[in-house]
Amino acid sequence: MQICNYFKKIENNEAVNFDKFVYLLNKEGIDSEEILNIFSANKIGRRNSYQVNIKNRESFDKLSVRFPERPISDRISAAHAGNSHRHPVSKAMLILWTYQSEHPIVVLNSTDQVNTQVALAQNLLIIENQENFIQKENTLNFLMKEIPGFNDDQLDLVFASGNAITNKLNKAFFKQYSRINCLLDLDIGGLEIFQSLDKLTQHSKLNFLVPACAEKLLLESKNNLEEQHLARLRKLASSCPKLEQPFKLIAKTRKMLEQEIYLRN
Repeated sequence: MQICNYFKKIENNEAVNFDKFVYLLNKEGIDSEEILNIFSANKIGRRNSYQVNIKNRESFDKLSVRFPERPISDRISAAHAGNSHRHPVSKAMLILWTYQSEHPIVVLNSTDQVNTQVALAQNLLIIENQENFIQKENTLNFLMKEIPGFNDDQLDLVFASGNAITNKLNKAFFKQYSRINCLLDLDIGGLEIFQSLDKLTQHSKLNFLVPACAEKLLLESKNNLEEQHLARLRKLASSCPKLEQPFKLIAKTRKMLEQEIYLRN
């Protein structure tokens, strides 16, 4: 909350978190002694909730002038207001390894624009784990062996970077591709990423890749599925039919799997 909003609440006799208010003013170079010369505060029961009164109106008015209300329109104005996290970044950044390049590049995406200096391929492979992305050739060789019909012709690779890939600013980027395959962990996080991508892209050829050896690797995994996670997985599969196969494997084996293990096969 901006400092000016504390002023409004105080003038309206509304309770405020006085400790946080003092902390914000201290950060702006106003010491606690000066603050207590302007305000008095009485705790009113709830945690960190105080009724604050103005002791010195003239000093309060001078202080108010120093902290006018700033409209929050972007991340920069949010930073000026004291909290840049209140507004999303203006562009989404992706690390892309194009089919025609020997080195990854950075792509900047906005709501309706894709900014890249290279031509994009027809197909896209989203890789969740950084090591699998870096070991591009090993990962592709594994998929060609374990996924029927998979090939690397006209194929770009993009690093998911956790949930960053699901940023809504990437929507225009995904529209450039005829097919999008997803190599994600066989766990809650992987299924959640796919569900978010499915909702964002609404792409008819968005696929969750399940290697032929997945069940064998799950049975060997030491990453056990906790009972409390089963309901969440079931809900994900119910909301996104494309997740039925990975869900059934996880539920059957009661194990989860991180995709780094694919590099050993």
